[in-house]
Amino acid sequence: MTAQFKLHQDIKLHVRERISESDARRQQLTARAILERLPEQPGVILADEVGMGKTFVAIAVAVSIALSNRSGGRPVVVMVPSSLKEKWPRDFELFCECCLPADLAKKLRYGRAEKAVDFLKLLDDPIRKRSSLIFMTHGAMSRGLDDPWVKLALIQRSLHRRRNTANLKRALGRNLGDLLQLKRVTRQDNSIWETLLKTPPSDWLRHLAGLIEGMDDDPVPEDICKLLPSLNTDWIYEAIQQIPIRRTKHYKAKLVSARHAIKEELREVWKECLAKFRRRLPLLILDEAHHLKNADTRLAKLFRSQDSFDDAEAIQSGPLAGVFERMLFLTATPFQLGHGELCSVLDRFDGVHWKGKSAPSIGRVGFESARKDLRSSLDRAQESAVALDNAWGKLRESDMQVNGQRIDEVDSWWKLAQETEHVTPATSEVIACFQSTKATMRDAEQLLQPWVLRHLKPRQLLGNVSKPRRERNVGASILLQPHDQNGAGITVSGEALLPFLLASRASACRPESRSVFAEGLASSYEAFLHTRNRNDDAVMDDDEDDNIAFDINDSSAWYLDHLEKLIPRQRDSAMEHPKMDATVGRAVEFWRSGEKVVVFCHYIQTGRTLRRKISGAIQQEILNLGISKLKCETNEVAGELKRIGSRFFDEDGPLKRACDRETRSMLDQHPGIAAHGETLVQIVRRTLRTPAFLVRFFPLGSDEPADMLIKKSFDSRDQSGITLREVIDDFFTFLELRCGSKERESCIDAVGKIQTGTHFGGATAGFDEDELQGEKPERLLPNVRLVNGQTRSDTRQRLMLTFNTPFYPEVLIASSVMSEGVDLHLNCRHIIHHDLCWNPSNLEQRTGRIDRIGAKAERAGESIQVYLPYIAETQDEKMYRVVMDRERWFNVVMGEDYRIDAKTTDKLANRIPFPNAAAHELAFKLESQREH
Repeated sequence: MTAQFKLHQDIKLHVRERISESDARRQQLTARAILERLPEQPGVILADEVGMGKTFVAIAVAVSIALSNRSGGRPVVVMVPSSLKEKWPRDFELFCECCLPADLAKKLRYGRAEKAVDFLKLLDDPIRKRSSLIFMTHGAMSRGLDDPWVKLALIQRSLHRRRNTANLKRALGRNLGDLLQLKRVTRQDNSIWETLLKTPPSDWLRHLAGLIEGMDDDPVPEDICKLLPSLNTDWIYEAIQQIPIRRTKHYKAKLVSARHAIKEELREVWKECLAKFRRRLPLLILDEAHHLKNADTRLAKLFRSQDSFDDAEAIQSGPLAGVFERMLFLTATPFQLGHGELCSVLDRFDGVHWKGKSAPSIGRVGFESARKDLRSSLDRAQESAVALDNAWGKLRESDMQVNGQRIDEVDSWWKLAQETEHVTPATSEVIACFQSTKATMRDAEQLLQPWVLRHLKPRQLLGNVSKPRRERNVGASILLQPHDQNGAGITVSGEALLPFLLASRASACRPESRSVFAEGLASSYEAFLHTRNRNDDAVMDDDEDDNIAFDINDSSAWYLDHLEKLIPRQRDSAMEHPKMDATVGRAVEFWRSGEKVVVFCHYIQTGRTLRRKISGAIQQEILNLGISKLKCETNEVAGELKRIGSRFFDEDGPLKRACDRETRSMLDQHPGIAAHGETLVQIVRRTLRTPAFLVRFFPLGSDEPADMLIKKSFDSRDQSGITLREVIDDFFTFLELRCGSKERESCIDAVGKIQTGTHFGGATAGFDEDELQGEKPERLLPNVRLVNGQTRSDTRQRLMLTFNTPFYPEVLIASSVMSEGVDLHLNCRHIIHHDLCWNPSNLEQRTGRIDRIGAKAERAGESIQVYLPYIAETQDEKMYRVVMDRERWFNVVMGEDYRIDAKTTDKLANRIPFPNAAAHELAFKLESQREH
């Protein structure tokens, strides 16, 4: 059955309290535009900016096609990165609950496949039970045959019609449980293996169902069973002959050797299986599609198809070539790719099924012609853009004049320069290059529009055109008392001056190499010390720096050796670090005013240091506030706060009753979460009793009645002007209206288990071992958490869920592992990029964690605050200026890959900034045409 490419009439993307009517209207128009293009085209790229709901648009497309194809039993496949394997099913459940009528939602089910065998098993299900959507992780089709039952089927096939195998079969009967690592089956029935070796795999279920609890599906997929007779299993037969017949002292070693040999041979058998796999499915949705930019990656090879007009069935090609009728690719960063790489992603559309009535009407020849025209047009646009970039690089400050009058502000100068002929020769060249680039970009845009859809977020807050959606606070603006409001950097003074001077001299000695040590020093003293040792695996946590050369010569080494002697090695050293101290101070100020903050850093050691220092500073602030409000001695604060906090749990205490009464009165307005009422009451009470809450928002020292004390606590406001009562009510609304049932359970469970800290000034239990990363618990506060590549995925998931609530943690220090596919926006509108990164799109991805549909900034009507601190007159300032300049060029010169050695960064840092208006005018406009 051919899929119908039409948005289902019952899909309504407006989700009260989650997706606004305007966002829902845009998303529905986008989904409709995608579906309208698919009859003619093999695929579409959806490239909306970060945080605009690409997932819901894609699910709307998938559900529309799945419902139109229901009787055919052909599921839509969604391939996602492993980091998002939980998020996509969760969003699908929410979509079914909130965007579809209940009777329609019941017709849809989904399956998960982390291995190719799981995928094939899902396709085996009877049509009435078959999944409408299958979520498959990237790499699932490339992981080989690790499934023990498929291994057994191949072993059985390798014995088919072979002579003189009696001894080998007896040995297999005794040892297959060990070989396949299924000893539990052997313990249930030690003769089961002989039975299975005599029985076709399609009949194994009736023998195994009683032995293995929960096995209700054939252990070997039907597709594999059908392929077995055609597979060459000679290699498997040779491998299993290594299995020891007797259990001698060398039994284990021989068994391990045989297991490895079988695993190696299975790689080739799996390739043969994939080459012969032939199914036809209506749609593939691929998230993070920029991973397809290199045609030689494992993911890209899945869709590789030979450019031939001969019978495609006779050509061995990628295992997923010809399987899908259409494709939808998702990426937030299409222009991070070079224009050639973008075309390479589009090339993957060639892997659709091109035969029969369901084939795209453009035809394979038409698609090839369109690709060729687009590539040529993008080539011309890129050549013009590079020429403009080069011409712009020749401009000097003396060129910023019109009619002989100097103009300092670049946007004003650019506007006037285009309106007169009285400009310098260099400016004339730039204007000519700009006009040429604009023309070629518009030509390329016209050819790109059918293939790529991209929408940008409004630059002002909805309902308040005078309030920018984001405000950037650069350089010294992070200081609590900034000395300059014009973007100047943080100054270096005192003891810190000499280390930064030595780092500058070391960089000058080796201008052709990247000054990683200077970048590390700008991040933290601890990061600098670790950059000196390239063999330390814990230096950085970002993929972009995997291939850095830590290249120094004798002259630079002299400076670095002396610099290293100046750096304090004691964790509690009082030596100031200008940016570290600024970040700590600003994070504590946000905490004091009731605001959450995300701090992104690049170096693992910096993250650890920030967590320790912010924890220590908040502990000191708790102490100071406690002394001030309680009017007691320093040594009495901890005990007094503990005493007050314990009153929240006195069984018949007035504070407990008042707190619970206030919370229940709010819960009464949310009947949809009544089943979780008592748990939520306890969660609120656990938070209010903590020292961190008491010293900020509880009327300490007051002798008012408990009801009044609790009322004042709930009426306390954060810096955004939102009361605690409103924050908690928003959370209850989120649980009731914005969550799917499973997401609701996960969120409440995570918040209920999160450590809040029972008292101040002592050890705090409850940290996972991977969270401590060598730190002592008593040095850390539970409301300051660190997530990096060493944090377990379940811990990471729990902290992400709880940070997105009004409760702990309140300060989240994160590395690149939290920069994609993570929602941190519901209760946070502040982000600090403690460490910059050379790629502007990485900064955008990070900021996108708190700039999403339904963000706190939208509810509060207050801008998202983005902090970009840098240290003046250092490598840090050069990096800032280069990244900000290249950010404006990013959508003009596609996939720009510039050198970042000292000499190049000096040159780029001193360029005249590219005007915002010019960048906007040249950027591709790829919105849905229906919106104009």
